[in-house]
Amino acid sequence: MLTIAKANRYQKTQSYGNNRSQRGRTSARRGPWEGFPNWPGREEDYVANNWRRKCAKYDIASSVKSYITGGIKAEMNMFPYLVGLLMYQPPRVYQCGGTLITERYVLTAAHCLYRTIEARVYLGSYIYADAGTAAAVYNVTARDFIIHERYGLQGFNDDIALINLQKPVTLTDKIRLITLAPSYMTQIYLQGEIVTAAGWGRISDNNTKLNVDLYYTDTRVIGYEKCMCYYLPGLVSRRAHICVDGTGGRGSCDGDSGGPLVFKHKDMDYQVGVTAFGSAGGCEIGFPTVYSRITNYLSWISRKTGLKLQ
Repeated sequence: MLTIAKANRYQKTQSYGNNRSQRGRTSARRGPWEGFPNWPGREEDYVANNWRRKCAKYDIASSVKSYITGGIKAEMNMFPYLVGLLMYQPPRVYQCGGTLITERYVLTAAHCLYRTIEARVYLGSYIYADAGTAAAVYNVTARDFIIHERYGLQGFNDDIALINLQKPVTLTDKIRLITLAPSYMTQIYLQGEIVTAAGWGRISDNNTKLNVDLYYTDTRVIGYEKCMCYYLPGLVSRRAHICVDGTGGRGSCDGDSGGPLVFKHKDMDYQVGVTAFGSAGGCEIGFPTVYSRITNYLSWISRKTGLKLQ
């Protein structure tokens, strides 16, 4: 029987803690899970019935059988706007990604910064969390974080945040800015288009160790109707999210949270999403990966950073 777990934030625990079942998952004590209905003994029935009514045409059952990771090792300076984040959330240390959108601001996921008291930001780095190869390293604290005001109030919506770097970054061939998607690059506009996800997260469900090399994968944007078939009601929002196909095991995984979803258009890279969540059943089972959709947050980003956006 097809089953669907709630969701898994792609935030990876690096150390600390004895409860292995909690590794690679964010806390659900409050925040985005608050107010969600419990589904004891009902989840399988709901999913089976929903699948029969709406989702059979998407051939979900066959797509979840694939275990091909599809990740490709990135070349040096291939993603100069990508940022590595190492965050301290007592008593654990977590891994996330982000992007440099101005000389002063890093864009990432809200759940990466939630309850984080301090973090280290690695810019222009090909090897994760390696100060020796990074072009620049910043130490930041919670006072430098700007988490969306509505994060945690309604499901997994508004999972977006900024880090204010106290000292402007000097741009080089290793450190570049990413261009945020203009307002017309909506889910409908991008549906069926090839997009790229990149990060230092796990490249397979069997790999539990920190991946120090940068990987990327190409996949396609899918429609909301198909995406919603894989998740319980309320998790995927037409307003807040953009979904990509996970068939073949392609997509983001633990440790990729906050990283970018990129659309190449006329030789320019546009960030269209911020990695938010996927299935708690694993990264290779074929479920879509869900991203916070940039075009929904252009006004918020502009207000917080002063960046003029289309």
